[in-house]
Amino acid sequence: MKAPVRKALCFGLLATVIWDISHVHAQPIPVPEIRPPSESPPAPPPPQPMSESESLRERWALVARKFREMEANADHAEGFLVSKELRSCQCNRPDAWAVVRALDEGRYIEGGTNAELRCGFCILQKYTQWQERVSLQCALMLMLSPFELERLEKSDDAHGLPKRCFERARSKHKAEAKAKLKEKEKEGPPPKVWNVWVERKEGYRYLRVVAPAACSVSIEGTGLQFSSKDWVEVPPHITQLKLKSTCQATLEVFRGIKAEFERIEHLAPGETAFLAWEKD
Repeated sequence: MKAPVRKALCFGLLATVIWDISHVHAQPIPVPEIRPPSESPPAPPPPQPMSESESLRERWALVARKFREMEANADHAEGFLVSKELRSCQCNRPDAWAVVRALDEGRYIEGGTNAELRCGFCILQKYTQWQERVSLQCALMLMLSPFELERLEKSDDAHGLPKRCFERARSKHKAEAKAKLKEKEKEGPPPKVWNVWVERKEGYRYLRVVAPAACSVSIEGTGLQFSSKDWVEVPPHITQLKLKSTCQATLEVFRGIKAEFERIEHLAPGETAFLAWEKD
């Protein structure tokens, strides 16, 4: 075989071998998977810590805002400023807004130290305690008697209680007294105490108690008390009475000009007896 022919065959055989080898060992190129973006936004970076000056400014600004809210309370001036809670702080109230302005301008102001800042927070804490006490005591004052209300007004607890609480309690007492007076007017005039020598009247009843001299009998709803030395005159329009004795006593009922005996009742100490009769 001639040399040119052998050379052509060798080149053909080499090309065939190279093609087979590249076809066998070729690997597919991996295609990365494309995913949709996540719905939740990425987490924000952690906040940077505030500097000491920024932290101080924030605390003073908080005190200033709370002071403004505190002053908006209608009871602040006549209540909290004279309260025992505020006295317990034992410091003078700082001018919080002036300190905030000074910090913003980078200048020094007297009274803007940490001691004054602690004083500001003390005042805010005591203001909350004062509000809780006033809310409770103003509600309880409506249940006090006039005597108890007067004692409260003279005590240390009265420091910090707004005047409106006392005025509301007194208005309630006046309304109750007025209502009781109207009830008494409907019942008619109360019986009168007469001495034994007063001339008696026809149609009237008379009460007499038989008891020791120190014993007394009261007629409820009238404020009247009488003892064995008195006669009680009962007008004809009164048909019932409630009586209460301080001791063991006997009550006698008479009627008319001649004071004819009508009935007798025995009263136990501290118990209430009820007398009733038909209208003539």
